[in-house]
Amino acid sequence: MARLLLVSLLVLCACTTLRGRADSLAQKGMFVEAAAIYDDLIRQSPYDQELLLAREGLRARALAQLLSNAREARLEGDDEEAEAWLLRFLNHRTAWNSKLNGGLESSLREEVDGTRRHLQRLVGNPARQGHALTAEQTLRRKQPLLAHRELALISRDMEWLVLQSGKTSCQRLRDTSTDDSPHWRELVFRYCGHWREYAPRPATAPELFGPPSWTGTVEGLDEAQQAQLEARLTQAFESSPWFAPGGSARPVFSLEGRFVTQRDSHPVELTAPWTESVPYTDHEDRTETIEEPYEAEEEYTDSKGKTKTRKVTKYTKHTHTYSVPVTRYRDVPRTFEYHALRLSQAHHVTVASSVVLDARRGPFTVTLQDQLSESGHEHDVTFTEGNVRPQRPNFTLAEVWLEAKVEALRVAFSRQLAEHWRESYCSTPSLTLDEAARCARAGIAVPIQASRVLSDILGADATQVPALFASP
Repeated sequence: MARLLLVSLLVLCACTTLRGRADSLAQKGMFVEAAAIYDDLIRQSPYDQELLLAREGLRARALAQLLSNAREARLEGDDEEAEAWLLRFLNHRTAWNSKLNGGLESSLREEVDGTRRHLQRLVGNPARQGHALTAEQTLRRKQPLLAHRELALISRDMEWLVLQSGKTSCQRLRDTSTDDSPHWRELVFRYCGHWREYAPRPATAPELFGPPSWTGTVEGLDEAQQAQLEARLTQAFESSPWFAPGGSARPVFSLEGRFVTQRDSHPVELTAPWTESVPYTDHEDRTETIEEPYEAEEEYTDSKGKTKTRKVTKYTKHTHTYSVPVTRYRDVPRTFEYHALRLSQAHHVTVASSVVLDARRGPFTVTLQDQLSESGHEHDVTFTEGNVRPQRPNFTLAEVWLEAKVEALRVAFSRQLAEHWRESYCSTPSLTLDEAARCARAGIAVPIQASRVLSDILGADATQVPALFASP
């Protein structure tokens, strides 16, 4: 019973402290944070009506504050800030499933209308100018806000506007395609496909390759591991700008290297410090008071008034000091010696792959070198005083480590293939339209000379074009 009372008092104290902090935050106008603390309080006391009502009041004030901040930012001409506050408002309203009063409903409608006007400029203007990819990129940035049901109509209207812009631009770009510009025609094919429009796919350009093949092996890999390595690198190549499904030439990559796991074991003697409490005998002085009796004469007056003497017993006190043996303890440092096996493990991997992709340049080469060394002790000894317990080292499995290294090689292989394409086809100071489109095939930001050429036809969308080649 006493224990239950103690627990109840502790819970009550904790609740009081939390509530005081929440009320302090509310006084500072931090209603969202205060409401979050009330969430914690209600989790402890889910049926406390006073807490529930207080939280609802804080939530209502928080929503009013968020919407007011959005309104103020909108009036000051900062639409982006206004929509950031509006997003917070809608996120909390959804999470709290709150009903709004008439005033907040009216303010929310005004903010939705303000967002519509802003997006008409932000998304609608580039869309009407034929810059559909730019408009789409902006629309994606606003997607967390537009995902709320209150803005569903705006989202639908903007998506339709961007899609129509893309379709119209596709028709215009199809008219600029020529048979002797395979890379530009590939760009138009991908651009139109992005907007679900048809454009003929050109024949594969001579710079592109079909699926790769591999020669050589990595020593230490079994057949399945070798196949997995080749499959990962093939996947990276077929996602690179160098690949086309219809490519007739098949690059033959050399593949060599070594994977080895080395293990070692030898006995060792270990020591663990510990402290022993050792008894010893000491002497302690003690003092005692002794009362010794003695006889003395004293005078007294009897009943007749005569003075007489009599013998009485009195006591004298004196102290006596003596020494007694006592048992005391002192801490003595000790060492506990025990035998164990010191186990060590080291994984080493070296992989190199090379091929000539551009005859004007040297071979494309990617390499990976890495190692992992681990060690630990193994024994079954238990000695509680020295904190010694049985041990087994938990080493990284060779297969798990190798899998991570193969994935790291795939990522590096993919990145370097894109950079190799960029170095091969984006470095010319002056580019034709087809050469600029070929440069964009790298799927990464194009240099300024390519951007200028593409901008003559695509306008602001020129900077978005590489994303069309980010996947095959």
